[in-house]
Amino acid sequence: VTDNDVYDDEAIDDENNDEEHFQIQSIENDKKYVLVNTRIDYQYRSDILNDMCLYDFVSTLYKKKVNAADLKYLSEAAASMKDKIKEKGRPHNQRYPFHKQHPQITTHLLMEYSEYHVPILYGPQIPRRDRDDTRERYSRALLTLFVPWRTVTDLCDINQTWDDALKSRQNRISIRSWKIIENIQLLHECKKDRDEHLLQVIAEAQTDNDAIDPILLPVNQDIDGEHDADDSEDLLELLGNIDEYTTAATNATKKSTEDKYIEETIEAVKN
Repeated sequence: VTDNDVYDDEAIDDENNDEEHFQIQSIENDKKYVLVNTRIDYQYRSDILNDMCLYDFVSTLYKKKVNAADLKYLSEAAASMKDKIKEKGRPHNQRYPFHKQHPQITTHLLMEYSEYHVPILYGPQIPRRDRDDTRERYSRALLTLFVPWRTVTDLCDINQTWDDALKSRQNRISIRSWKIIENIQLLHECKKDRDEHLLQVIAEAQTDNDAIDPILLPVNQDIDGEHDADDSEDLLELLGNIDEYTTAATNATKKSTEDKYIEETIEAVKN
């Protein structure tokens, strides 16, 4: 049996969609259908993957239908490492069966990507860690993504705040995950610096040209100087307006000079 699933990863995207919504997928030779999503796939992953967080799960594994190559692989899973070393050719991608509670336990399994994937997080972005008003949301996001779990109580005890839950479970976050968390914060810092730089450019242009209507300046800055998602578009649009107003101011100055020259010429002719 050939291993057809040392997979081209491009073929995976159509079959597996990492959306938050439920999907209707088939079981038992397409005769029955069940509701599944990434959360269910993660929650009922193999016990071997018990210590894997959701972020790593999405980064390294995808779900696929079981075929003959998978059955052969699983049947030989108990083979000794010595026998596996003797195998020739490209090594098989690692496969993992689902937990028995998964609705597709008999028809699907988890398989490793041939290369590590970087997940794209949809929905509201992870907040900054240094803001008190979003601390609970920040802690909940980090716990969900980077602490291994199967139920909500694995992440947060009853009557416990998300912030306290994160503090008590920090030791369960891997070193690699902490680097990702730091990069998320760094992204926030870069965005803040970028927006501050854009505002500085705008202020300098306004001082130089004295031609920008103050009503065009962004007004939706909060106390911390951060912007909503739409603010970046506002700033970029304003930079475009700078060119427009600068051109208008230059043309007005040029026109004023031409008018003055014409008036002086007419006056000279009269005299």
